[in-house]
Amino acid sequence: MNFKYTIYHSKIRIIMSIVFESENGWIISHLDYLHSIYQQVEDDQKLIKLEFNDQFFKVNSQYFQHSQTNGCKDNVKINISSIHKRNKRKNISTLPQNKLEQNNFVKVTSEKIIKAARNFNLFTNVVLEDNNEESRRVSKNFYSGTLGLICNYQGYNKKEKAVIAKLKNEKYVFPRCCQFFCKDIKQISEKVDVIGDYNLILMDPPWWNKSIRRKKIKFENSSYKMLYNEELAKIPIKNLLNSNSIVAIWCTNSSSNEKSILEEIFPSWGLTFQAKWFWLKITQNGYPICDFNDSHGKQPYEQIIFGSTASNKNQNIPDKKILISIPSAAHSHKPPLTEVLKPYLPRDPKCMEIFARYLLPEWTSWGLEVLKFQHLSLFSLAQSESKREESNVELKLSKR
Repeated sequence: MNFKYTIYHSKIRIIMSIVFESENGWIISHLDYLHSIYQQVEDDQKLIKLEFNDQFFKVNSQYFQHSQTNGCKDNVKINISSIHKRNKRKNISTLPQNKLEQNNFVKVTSEKIIKAARNFNLFTNVVLEDNNEESRRVSKNFYSGTLGLICNYQGYNKKEKAVIAKLKNEKYVFPRCCQFFCKDIKQISEKVDVIGDYNLILMDPPWWNKSIRRKKIKFENSSYKMLYNEELAKIPIKNLLNSNSIVAIWCTNSSSNEKSILEEIFPSWGLTFQAKWFWLKITQNGYPICDFNDSHGKQPYEQIIFGSTASNKNQNIPDKKILISIPSAAHSHKPPLTEVLKPYLPRDPKCMEIFARYLLPEWTSWGLEVLKFQHLSLFSLAQSESKREESNVELKLSKR
């Protein structure tokens, strides 16, 4: 399913990522956004159009643990009861009241958004019982064959078109007007004076998590090293902000992580809490990728927590908005927030993503994985347009 339109106040308008908007939140398409930013790509002496591999987003049914099903329809039917029994034994502790209320809010509010969106036929009616075999396979192949980390490179593309270029004998595609630093977060203090201050900083930290750590060991050379909360608090984010700045942090549903943001991390960066949004992950037919859980366990949503500079009195980011999208099967391949945040930022804002996994047009990206999803093998040729015009501005890549 490819989202193509935004329905808002009974009007349809073409847009890059937002496909449905209501007073409660948005439905967005990560895939359509990726397609849209590579409509014009310079490749040697011609212009081409690229599309991102849509297999990553073929989430056609709820997820089950891989050990609980082999992707076979019969196995899914046989094992469902045992799945619930295992989960019941494992998750015997009920969530605290505030988390139960949060679950209910996300569930009820997202159902309202999705119900309204169904009137515009935004979802498929096809439900497959293969446990999302296709998206799982492409994600597994991507990580098992992934390139190693590209460290200590930085560069920019100042052109108004995306470009394809070689780096370490591999081809990557770079969106228009982007800047990036393939560097460890510990090196950011060295570049504070160079990269300047920002209106928006987005972060998806590698939160410390034992179970995720076990899964990432085999891919350790191509993954961010997880950080303790006190290490995150020491990142000099305060030096990258101005008096009109917003910081948005993707956060797991861990109460300890949320508490750390509010009581340790934000204060150390000179920020005050402003709002909390929720990202609900859905299947292609518009249902959550897993059931809401009243016990300690996996939920179908994540949180985005916003802070603003203490001297800023004019930010009006609304609280408790819902962001809904089909998730990428790749770990931490988060949906873009570029357009949903536009109303709360100044015109032509300076935006930066830290711990970035892919590049965004007109953004600065920092992290060891900034080029992870830029490799040309993840894209297919949609159209070859014409011979490109000569430009005096070139893509710059350098190792520093």
